Amino acid sequence: MRVVECNEYGGPEVLHLAERPIPATTPGTIRIRVHAAAVNPADTKLRQGMFDSVAPLNFPQILGYDVAGIIDDLGPGVTGFSPGARVFAMLDMLQRGAYAEYVLVPAAEIVPIPDALDFATAVAIPTGGLTGVQMIEEYAKPQANDIVLITGATGSVGRFAMYAAHRRGVHIVAAVRENQLDEARALGATETLILGAEGWSGADFKYVIDTVGGRAVADLCRHLRPDGAIFTAATTPIDPQDLTSTPVFVVVHNDPAKLRELSAAVAAGLLPVPIAQSLPLDQAPAAHRLVEQGGNGGKIVLAL
Repeated sequence: MRVVECNEYGGPEVLHLAERPIPATTPGTIRIRVHAAAVNPADTKLRQGMFDSVAPLNFPQILGYDVAGIIDDLGPGVTGFSPGARVFAMLDMLQRGAYAEYVLVPAAEIVPIPDALDFATAVAIPTGGLTGVQMIEEYAKPQANDIVLITGATGSVGRFAMYAAHRRGVHIVAAVRENQLDEARALGATETLILGAEGWSGADFKYVIDTVGGRAVADLCRHLRPDGAIFTAATTPIDPQDLTSTPVFVVVHNDPAKLRELSAAVAAGLLPVPIAQSLPLDQAPAAHRLVEQGGNGGKIVLAL
């Protein structure tokens, strides 16, 4: 099978096509014929070696967490699934391997794709969706009418944080780029501000849900209540100096039941998940460059 792998840390150019044997199913696993793999910011940072001290790559490494495709084979003992069914999944955070024509996934982690969703939209949900929802539901746990700042609120993580916060009746302040203000309001923002260009003069925030990091976010965090908290998924740090709370870094975990819920919401039109571009597998380096430059307006997907 064709895969995209890297043999060393470096720029997008270290990604290259390679051939590997099609994996044989093992007890409790399902083999998926991959039709789409999401390219997440974490993929580019892993490739750069940013997480080498905590999550080193085992070279040669196939990157990618999120896959969508068709069930190709069932391992011994697997029931409740049929070959040919459309499914998606989030792969093990330490093994990865989505940039490939076939992957093995534990049956318990497989989620059916709703009929209304295509492969690209389904594969855009797992990592970004679970991160955003977990920041709200498992970390901050805001109550109705709490004032919550969400930075990068229209991104792949931010929009799911917006969805979860809006469902709780939260007073959402969305900090985004100027050209994203209308979209942030459509996603449920109570108020908006232009990140890096506008300050905040309203009531202090109970929580900051950050997907951007950096100085502009640190400035806004100075409007945090003394009993507030900051949760970030950004690798650009927030300087904690003069802040009333030290930012807590959020690490996503797999949750197939929540993925079923989120995919149903996307299929019902409750939450738009835009796809910026779908590129063929051999253009993985170009896909990484697009993710690194940012401002794409949606998810970058590898289509197989």
